[in-house]
Amino acid sequence: IAGVVLPNHIHILIQPENVNELPKIIFSIKYRFSRYFGGVGTPPYNLSDSKIKKGEKGIWQRRYYDHVIRDENDLYKHIDYIHYNPVKHGYTLKAKDWKFSSFEKFVKEGYYNIDWCNFEDKYRINDLNYE
Repeated sequence: IAGVVLPNHIHILIQPENVNELPKIIFSIKYRFSRYFGGVGTPPYNLSDSKIKKGEKGIWQRRYYDHVIRDENDLYKHIDYIHYNPVKHGYTLKAKDWKFSSFEKFVKEGYYNIDWCNFEDKYRINDLNYE
């Protein structure tokens, strides 16, 4: 549904057909991302021998956090948080300038104005913390 990729973490909003498949979906995302982008740059992690033996790249934490969307308001808050995240972490000053997110898709669909995230939006979104 929505997503953003940052240098040290991602946020995604998905709607799996079967919620019990979520661990497999997350594994697949991590696996494919590591396989195709794991060689870019040098991870800032010191990998233990056991992690190297298990084929870990040092890109991902072993765990992840999930949240069940409770209602339409909760959905909109999470979509806003995802698109605001690059601004929150100082990677860009405007959501529209971060190309590694679904923000542009939401602008094209009329959900956001291209200059979304004025100060009023910023303070409302800053109250959310899904890290």
